[in-house]
Amino acid sequence: MKIRSMVIGLALAATVAACSSAPAPLEVTIAAADISLDVTRIDAKVGQMVNITMKNSGVLEHNFNIDELGVKQASLKGGETAKFSFSATKPGTYNYYCGIAGHEQLARGDLVVTE
Repeated sequence: MKIRSMVIGLALAATVAACSSAPAPLEVTIAAADISLDVTRIDAKVGQMVNITMKNSGVLEHNFNIDELGVKQASLKGGETAKFSFSATKPGTYNYYCGIAGHEQLARGDLVVTE
């Protein structure tokens, strides 16, 4: 009886752990230089919190946007750093970019979200 209770308890603990295990947060540091981002691809899982540290190492202002996820980070002046977080609720490829006029074509990348 005692062994049976232990087995049931272990099975229950494993089930609870499996159900509540979300992916660990993803830490990403992006350096923005003049009209470029040094990270052009971020791989994340559905529901995974993506924590971004963005450093503007250039002289021009830069920001970070993902339209489909509603991410719109305020512009950073040269030398400034910002931290922000987001997650995606469904898989897909989401484009991120600097929204400063003239930067969109070169300062961009993809967030690839998988199950």
